[in-house]
Amino acid sequence: MGRRTLLKAAVAGVGAAALAVPAAADPVRTAFAIRGARVFDGERVLDGLTVVCAGGRIASVTRGPAPAAGLEEIDGRGRTLLPGLIDAHIHDHGIPRSDSPRFGVTTELDMFNLIPRLRADLGDYVAARQSDRATTAADLWTAGAMITVPGGHGSQLGLPKDFPWLRPGMSPAQHVDDRLAEGSDYIKFVVEPMVTSDPWPTISPDQGSAIIRRARERGVLSLAHVSMAADARWLLRAGVDGLIHTPQDRGLNREELWLAARSGAFVTSTLAIFHSLLNQPAYHRRYTDPRVTPYLSEKQRVFADRRFPKDFPGDKPDLDALNFNIRALAKAGVPILAGTDGANPGLPNAIGLLFELELLVQAGLTPIAALTAATSAPARHFGLRDRGRIRPGLRADLVLVEGDPTEDITALPGIAAVWRNGFRIDRRP
Repeated sequence: MGRRTLLKAAVAGVGAAALAVPAAADPVRTAFAIRGARVFDGERVLDGLTVVCAGGRIASVTRGPAPAAGLEEIDGRGRTLLPGLIDAHIHDHGIPRSDSPRFGVTTELDMFNLIPRLRADLGDYVAARQSDRATTAADLWTAGAMITVPGGHGSQLGLPKDFPWLRPGMSPAQHVDDRLAEGSDYIKFVVEPMVTSDPWPTISPDQGSAIIRRARERGVLSLAHVSMAADARWLLRAGVDGLIHTPQDRGLNREELWLAARSGAFVTSTLAIFHSLLNQPAYHRRYTDPRVTPYLSEKQRVFADRRFPKDFPGDKPDLDALNFNIRALAKAGVPILAGTDGANPGLPNAIGLLFELELLVQAGLTPIAALTAATSAPARHFGLRDRGRIRPGLRADLVLVEGDPTEDITALPGIAAVWRNGFRIDRRP
């Protein structure tokens, strides 16, 4: 099929039936073309392309003549077009998901929540992520209730009395089944001794291995909260699918890096939470960037202004070890996914991901590798087949940035426009 034929077919898909949007409050979606932009397609950079979107999907990505008459045209010259960003580690509480697309984050992967609360607050978020209707909210996937032991990590959060703790004698495999029955998209469990003079109880290697086996039998990802390199070692040997923090107590040794590369597991970075935990002034100054402050909502400002208490329990993270591990893991071929661990003190959702990518580059990744970690890499590892790339047929979640973040990652906050399901987002909070 020729380019003009494909374009006509795509634009025809935005005909009268498609424009008859049932909800009166929904805007009318038009087909549009972004011309002359540098395109980062999720893995590589292509200059001077025209990307046409129609019906909430990407219709074509071409180089050559102007698109068909009648399309809204956006000038992409001097700008870079990215897929909608994916934050691979957030917590959906306190900050509306409608705050996220204003900063280019169109998909969020929640790593702990109470699913009945999510349903009460968000309605049918599962149906929403399958829809192409107009929305200002990021799509959400969730681990639901993390699997942890009484008195372990999570106890400090004031969890409800009926929280499903993994108690002595209980079946870890049954816990996996229960979480999936409740609606979890993947399984998160906690391996966190919180090294102090009085270590916290935590999931044992036998329990963790049983969780990993059952998740594999059920066809879902097993994800481990981990902070210590020694715990990462046994988790990788047990076949965990992902470590959702970078080990931060010391540098990984050669055997551990070999295990990580051999295992096929990914590692989610979460550098931003460690910089916030240590109250790094350079990190907090990012929220005063004039490209950022006009678009922060009140809730985002509240989280940005919060600080972790000085007596926060546990050893302080070693930023040198974190940066070493990011570099070494990436060099070994271990997939790095960009996640922030927002919302936490000093770390509002969405904007935190832009800073996370800067921190990944400071740690030693190239800008292209950092952008891949927030687009095609999480889409691939979490099976999100309709997003994370710029290619025909995928969802029109797009971010247009002034300048070239593929060369200078600090250009990323200079967002010119965001589209969500093919609808342009109003960036005013």
